[in-house]
Amino acid sequence: MNMVEQISTLSISKLQKAFDLAAPRKQYLFVDTGCEPLYTDEPFRTETYSVVWLRQGVMHLQADLTSTVITGPAVITLGPSVTRSFRRSDERPDMQLFFFTADFLLETLANIFYLDRYRFFEDNEGHVLQLHEQEAFRLASIFNLVSGVFGRMHPNEPQLMRSYGYLLIHEIDAIHRSRSAGQQPDEGNLLFTRFRNLLTKEFWRHRTVGFYASNLNVTPKYLSEVIKKQSGKTAGEWINKAVMLEARVLLQNRTLSIARVSERLSFSDQSVFGKFFKTHQGLSPAEYRKSLSQ
Repeated sequence: MNMVEQISTLSISKLQKAFDLAAPRKQYLFVDTGCEPLYTDEPFRTETYSVVWLRQGVMHLQADLTSTVITGPAVITLGPSVTRSFRRSDERPDMQLFFFTADFLLETLANIFYLDRYRFFEDNEGHVLQLHEQEAFRLASIFNLVSGVFGRMHPNEPQLMRSYGYLLIHEIDAIHRSRSAGQQPDEGNLLFTRFRNLLTKEFWRHRTVGFYASNLNVTPKYLSEVIKKQSGKTAGEWINKAVMLEARVLLQNRTLSIARVSERLSFSDQSVFGKFFKTHQGLSPAEYRKSLSQ
């Protein structure tokens, strides 16, 4: 697979280039087994929704602030706003990937908020589902339909691909519902989940533990204690991790000056941002950006 130019957000056309696919598609893309994911330590996003069917093998996924080692069979769902990176493992994954834009899937629907109902595309807790045998069989059946149509000159390929997208979403939703039925939520884990979801939305402008504690209706001390117990990291460490992840994404976009990156992350000035970045990355923003092209 060719390396994509340093870029933080990948469109359909750039995904096609990354996977060495010649057939032009503007709104959806299917990648069959034999192609590897975009292995990179540098975080990136896509302009699409992504459904990955991991049949077997192992993948290391960083999705926003959550690191997961995934063993097949499993399904992975990632929305456009999710920052992700993939690392190699000793056991090469055997998988299929389906990418589609919101415009493509919603083209025939009156409800423009359809995708918002399915939180597993954006929710930190919902990106990965390890599958039981029967669940894996049902997912495999749908991906076999996708594989049988994509790139095979079918006159109704777009319409069928859209229908298979609906099928995948509803099947994955059913699995999530079956897993959560009858479960009693752990209060500490629930607070941790709410904290991470709030952090994903607010880190770029709020970096104090007090802000998150206030919005979650707990004291900063209690929030810090629960987060530390649940994850082994303090709330402050989670906040810094989120800011650094976004900073690395933004610095890949060379059309943004370092001063502009600093401004987007709500630092008082470029110097403060530079000190923060170097403390956590070991390189200045300029040095980090230069290292991307080496």
